[in-house]
Amino acid sequence: MLIQMQIEGGFANIPALASPRCLDSVTLSAQDAEELQYLIKASNFFALPAVPAIPPRGADYRTYHITVKDNGRHHTIQFSDPIKDPQLQALVSFLEQHVYQA
Repeated sequence: MLIQMQIEGGFANIPALASPRCLDSVTLSAQDAEELQYLIKASNFFALPAVPAIPPRGADYRTYHITVKDNGRHHTIQFSDPIKDPQLQALVSFLEQHVYQA
């Protein structure tokens, strides 16, 4: 599974976050790869709309762009803070930890 993540905006716009970063699940431990697979499924990622119907407005909100490629499936979503879905928030937290902390 290949994932690309990009974060824009926020209170302190950080240029390093604005550059797309990639994560290949084969580079993760077996436990982390399993957790990632679970989070993708639990968030119903491939059924999420590409862009929310009514995007939230706020000067300090961050905008997230996440693309997942897995077994011939390819889906990109864009959304902004606040993240109301706890499953999607868990996925974002996992990706922030593994994509930007690496």
